[in-house]
Amino acid sequence: GGFMVLYPQQSMTRQVQRCWRWFQPDSLHGGAEADLIAALIRAEVARHGLDPQRVYIAGLSAGAGMAALVALRHPALIAALAMHSGPVVGDAHSATAGLHTMRRGTLRPLLPLVQAVADPALFQLGMPTMILHGQMDPAVAPRNARQLFEQFRAVNGLAPDEPTVERVLGLGTEKAYRRVDLLRDRKVVLRLCEITRVEHGWSGGDASVRYHARSGPDASALAWRFFQGQRRVLVSS
Repeated sequence: GGFMVLYPQQSMTRQVQRCWRWFQPDSLHGGAEADLIAALIRAEVARHGLDPQRVYIAGLSAGAGMAALVALRHPALIAALAMHSGPVVGDAHSATAGLHTMRRGTLRPLLPLVQAVADPALFQLGMPTMILHGQMDPAVAPRNARQLFEQFRAVNGLAPDEPTVERVLGLGTEKAYRRVDLLRDRKVVLRLCEITRVEHGWSGGDASVRYHARSGPDASALAWRFFQGQRRVLVSS
């Protein structure tokens, strides 16, 4: 495919289950982890001579929450974001609150939650985003995905009444999912994939691996196809 994949791993000394601390987005915890990941990305881009306009980030569950934090804190670095089975941004500020967010989403206004954790430049640059979520997910309620969609609608400057383009793909099969797109100049800026028969796992993955689901479309292929059409235009200072 002509691309490089970087897999950072959380330390057990920071979180016993090796989950990224998306639920503590302050600069000493989750924010610091996001900044370290961004520094690692920059170092690898420089070391391997990679295209800085084509840097993308994706994650599952807590990894989705951390991917969002990296993209929000470093919008000039990340060209596009994919979140699979992830929590709504900015609602939780402790482990206990994180569990509540996972179970019910947020009860608070959505945009201020993003503004509280994002670099202000985000709202000038935008952030093309794909959201994937299994509709049978018992760990992170699917409501989170719909709230993420509305958060990143605002991030990308798309009006609340902007019409969506909706399709159901793979109807009647184990790969069925509903796709909801928002476009700008005929280009998809925001995409939601609600996957019918997937619980809390990476859709279309290897079922022998924890947090992978055999059913559902190939989430890796969906994310890569979405990323291929996105570039971060670099602005010189």
